[in-house]
Order: sequence, then structure tokens, then C-alpha cells
Amino acid sequence: MKRYDLSVEQATYFLLLLGATLPIVSIALSQIFLALAIVGFAWQKYSSRPFTFFFPPIKAPLLLFMAYTVISLLFSSEPGIGRAPVNKFWLFVLILLVTNLYNPERTFQTYTMLFTLGVLSSALTIGQYLIVSRISVETRLTGFMGHWMTLSGELMLVFVALTGFILFGKPKKVPLWLAGLGLIGVGLTLTLTRSVWIAAIGGTLVLLLMKHFHWKTLAYAGLSLALVLLMAPNFIQKRIQSVWNPNEPSNYARIAIWKAGLSMVQAHPWFGVGPQRISRVFYDYHPFPEDRKRSGFYPVHMHNNMLQFAAERGIPCALFWLWLMCKLALDHWKGYRQTPPEQKEKAIYAIGFTTVLALFLAGLFEFNFGDSEVLMIFLFLVSAPYAVGLNAQKRNLKLETDILRPWQID
Repeated sequence: MKRYDLSVEQATYFLLLLGATLPIVSIALSQIFLALAIVGFAWQKYSSRPFTFFFPPIKAPLLLFMAYTVISLLFSSEPGIGRAPVNKFWLFVLILLVTNLYNPERTFQTYTMLFTLGVLSSALTIGQYLIVSRISVETRLTGFMGHWMTLSGELMLVFVALTGFILFGKPKKVPLWLAGLGLIGVGLTLTLTRSVWIAAIGGTLVLLLMKHFHWKTLAYAGLSLALVLLMAPNFIQKRIQSVWNPNEPSNYARIAIWKAGLSMVQAHPWFGVGPQRISRVFYDYHPFPEDRKRSGFYPVHMHNNMLQFAAERGIPCALFWLWLMCKLALDHWKGYRQTPPEQKEKAIYAIGFTTVLALFLAGLFEFNFGDSEVLMIFLFLVSAPYAVGLNAQKRNLKLETDILRPWQID
């Protein structure tokens, strides 16, 4: 490779690193760097025509999901207000860039940046708590973000990824990383977001079982969790106990919103009510308009990924999204099983697999796939394993995974 081409490639990688990690600090900055990385990648490939680029074996579900979103927009009674989901599709270029520009070394470098920013965000969150002294469900901490759901979704992904890195990545200075993990755990706890607590605990438990598949792992994990809960402050324990209270505002709201969403799906099974129209038509399907004045009742979306896509864009769109999630998880699980324990690349597959699991679990109670900051971090974490597989093929290693077929443009 020419020195000029190499410098462009390195600069593009650096821009992509910033684009993939800065959502924790600023979505605007991260998307600026991602856009510059796209320009750099296009220039690099254009200058070496004919060129070949690789796309991971998720083309079918991803393209069908995107195409059906456009179709549902065309069938919408208000297409003018539903362009936001389509406008967000350009973020998926991150998959292409990571797959083609990354290798294990660059992946671990980006992990380091991501974890460092996660620790910084958690430190800010803890600082906010110490200054405010009191937090409640209505006035939760937001860190660098504008909303606590965004902050908690980001910290959940970073927490699970850092756990996988410590368990499988053979990092240096493990005590330092464990301290960082503890800090992120505290920040995540202070968000008071129960769905991400469930997802973070579930993802961590799966990682521990992947490392040590034994009943003792479950016993020790359960005992540790019980001790943490017993030592937790009173406001944390009350938040945990609220899970079982059907009259708790957010519990009532979710159940009511899900019922209305199912009615939308029943009335519009093929194309949904239209992108971005959930809040406009909600009370046409919810029989209690007085809930407008109820505390914590915000029917802006379905608070569930699958139901959101089904109600907004139709059942086929929800199934294409589910196919995409299952394909990602299966690919990364295969890569994890086929990578020898002594190789650090095993961590990348483990992180990719549990990232899908964590997002899916939290997404049972929140529309987190629609949050750009969370989505960008998710796309990086689930794309990196495909870059590892591509590099293995380039080194002529015979891994029994799907072949990344090149797309050539003359």
C-alpha cells in the first residue's frame, strides 16, 4: 500500500474510533466524526479502484428491515412526520466501516477508549448525585446525556463489554479495570433504571457462565448479588421493590401502553400506524384519556422494541428485526465457540454475543434500538467480531463461520 493510502486509512480508522466511542459524551461530535470517517473510507476505496469491500452476513435481515421501514412510511397517512427512522439509516454504515477497517488490535484500542469514556461518564453521574444529594424517579441523573434512559443504556453496554474484556481479553492492570467496572456499576445503579439493571445482571451472569459453566458460578453470583442488595441504600431497595407494584406509575404506564400497542397491531398488522405516529394516535387505542394527567405516563413509543416495530411499521418489520438480532447472536456465539481459549479474540466474540443479549433484554421494557447514542455503541460492539473473522480469513485461518463475500465495484 502506498504511504499516502496508508495515512488515509489510518486517519479514517482514527475518525471511526471517535465516531464509535464519543456517543457517551456527545452524539453531535460522534456523528461528525462518523461522517468524516465515511468520507475517508470512500476516498480510500475510490483511489484504489477497482476496489473490494466486505459486508458481514447480515445483509438479508438488515436490508429487509430497512426496506420495510420505507414501505411502511409510504403507506403511512402522515409520511411527512415519519422520516426520522429512515434518516437514521446512515448510522448503519458503521457496520461496513468497522468490518473493513478493524482488526483485533484496533478493536482493543477502541474498547480502551470506550471503557475510559464510560468511566468518565460514570464519574460525572456520581458527581451529580453527590451535588444533588437526593434523586428520584422523576428527577434522575443524566451524566453527559439529555435523558437518563440514554445514559443508562450506554452504561449498560459498556458495563457488559468491560466485564467480557476482563474475563476473556487477558488485559494488563486487571485491578485498574475492575475499579473502572465498579465505578460504571455505581453510575449505572444511580440511574434508577430497572430494565438496564436486569439486562446488565443478565449479561454479566451469561459471561460468567461462559467462562466457568458450573453450578457454583450461579451460587456465587446469586450470593454476591444478594449481599449487594442488602447493602444497597434505601432508595435503591425501594426502586427494586417497585418492580412488583402494579400501581407504580411506570409499571402502570407500560402495561397500558403495551395493551394499546397490541390493539394497534391488531388493527394495522401489515404496515402499522406509520413511523413516528404512535404518540399521535395513542388515545385512539387507549380507552382512558384521563391518563394524560397521570404521573409518569408518556406514550411517545411502545417501551418495547418488538412491539414498537410491529405497531409502528407492521409485523413483518418486527420479524425482520428479530431475525437480525438472532443472526448477530448466533454468528458471535459460533465465533466464540470456535476460537481457542488462549486467543484474546475470544473476548471480542463474547462481547458481541452478550451485547445482543443485553440490548434485547433491556429492549423488552424500552425502545432502546431507537436511541441513536445507544445504537451507535451497539453497532460497533456487534460489528467488531465480523472484522475479526475477516482478518482470520485474510490469514488463511479455517474457521467454520459464514464466509464474508466481497462486493467488488469497478
